[in-house]
This record gives sequence, structure tokens and C-alpha cells, in this order.
Amino acid sequence: MRALFIPCWHDGLPRDSGSAQIRAQWVCDLWEDADVWDLSGRLPGYDLYVFQKAYLIGQTRSWINTVAQWRDEGRCVMAFDLCDPDFLDLEHRRRMLEVLPLFDFAVGSTRPITDWLARWLPAYHIPDRVSLTTLEEVGRRAVYTDNDPPRVVWAGYEHNLGSLDAIRDEVEGLGVELDVLALAKPLPFVDFWGRVLDYDVLLNPRPDKPPFSYKSDNKTLIAWGLGLPVARTVDELLNLCDHHARTAEGVKRANEVAVSWGMRSSVLQWQEICRSWRGDVN
Repeated sequence: MRALFIPCWHDGLPRDSGSAQIRAQWVCDLWEDADVWDLSGRLPGYDLYVFQKAYLIGQTRSWINTVAQWRDEGRCVMAFDLCDPDFLDLEHRRRMLEVLPLFDFAVGSTRPITDWLARWLPAYHIPDRVSLTTLEEVGRRAVYTDNDPPRVVWAGYEHNLGSLDAIRDEVEGLGVELDVLALAKPLPFVDFWGRVLDYDVLLNPRPDKPPFSYKSDNKTLIAWGLGLPVARTVDELLNLCDHHARTAEGVKRANEVAVSWGMRSSVLQWQEICRSWRGDVN
């Protein structure tokens, strides 16, 4: 079973986009018969085509139509993978709904995104997982400081700074050192996480409102895999002000991710879903 993932950077997003790494590159790294399309190979000849949040521009939409013709001839299965709530933007929603009927099924990174996709076509939930090999390249935290108060960082894209609004004043009132690493565009994965690991705690609040309520918590998962404690609430941060608690949390979560959140499980999910569809159409 050969699979081709067409990542979101074909739609003009940066090549360092986290979603392209997590939803396409890391999957293909562990799937022997899967490729990320970089235009160097041939488009025909695959059993499964996955358009990873790629649907906006003319060239991408042309590829969607071409693959849909092959699918109608019984040559392949095609899937749409979505990891962000693009449909909250009216123009993105319009353009997405124009092409969704061409796909056999969709895959969402979170339950709310999967539920939205299921309104239009069969949809499956494949959560974000991590490349354990890539985490090893960054380097798991080996030493936990006894800084009191701890050095805390919020890190992410500028347009997500709103997630801090509800708790920022309360966090600063604790007397902790809070730095904000707000990015206009993504950094290479190893560079970004190398900077975040300079801190004792990652602050990653999860507001229960759009767009944040749709988003994957992959940042927490990656931080845990690197041995970095994460506070999503003020209460969690209060607990992590104790360096013994930080050490215990860091070690516990890193082991949890290594055992339960490796990308191999995503590969197996993709293969199972594709086999079921090929059985339906062949």
C-alpha cells in the first residue's frame, strides 16, 4: 500500500509549519511505502493520496481534481486531513466546501474538527502524536533546576496570544518570571524547542472557546516528550513552582509519551482506514 502526503506548504504555508511535520513528514518517516510530495517524483502510482490541509490555491485544487478522476477509475483512495479550524474563516470555509465532496473521507486531528468534517463526509479521528526520533534530536531534559520562582515561558504564533488573556495577570501575580516567545512565522523544530527548553515550565493555557477549543494540544505533548513540565492552568503552575514536583512531572510525562504517543500508532491508523476503503471500492 503506497501513500502520498501532499503537505500544506504547497498552499503557500512555510515549510517549517508544525502541522506539515506532525501530520505528514513524521507519518511518512515511519511508513516505508509513504512519501511526502516535494514535486521531485511522479504524482501517479499511489494507492492513497492525503491532502494535508492543502486545498486553497489553484495548483493544489488542480491536483485534487486530477486525483479524484483516478479515484473514480478505481485506481486510488483520497483523503483530506485537517488540523486547524480553517472553516471558522468564511472564505476558507467556502473554498474547503467546494472540494470536500471530491474526497472519499476526511481525518481530523481533534474530536471537534473531526465532528465538523463528519457533517460533510465520512471522518476519522487521528490525534497528533510525536516522532520519538525527532525528540531525541532536540534532546530530552536531563537536569531540573531548583529555580524559585521557576522561569516560565509561553511560546507560539502571535495570532494565538489570545490564549493568555484570561490567566496572564493571575500568573504574573504569582511572582514567576514569565517570558513570551511570540512568532510571526515558524522556526525550525529543533531551534524552536531548543529555546523553549531553556525554561523550567511551559505555560500552555487551553481556553474553552473557538478557535482554541478546536486546536490540538500537540505543544503540550511535545513538551512532555522532551521532559519539560507544562502548566495549562494557574493551579497547575502553582504546583510546578516546587522543583521536586517539576522533576517528578517531567520524568513521568516523558515516559508516558515514549510509551503511548509515538507516531507508529498514527501510521497503523492510516493503514487500517485505507485498507477498509480499498476493500469497499475494489
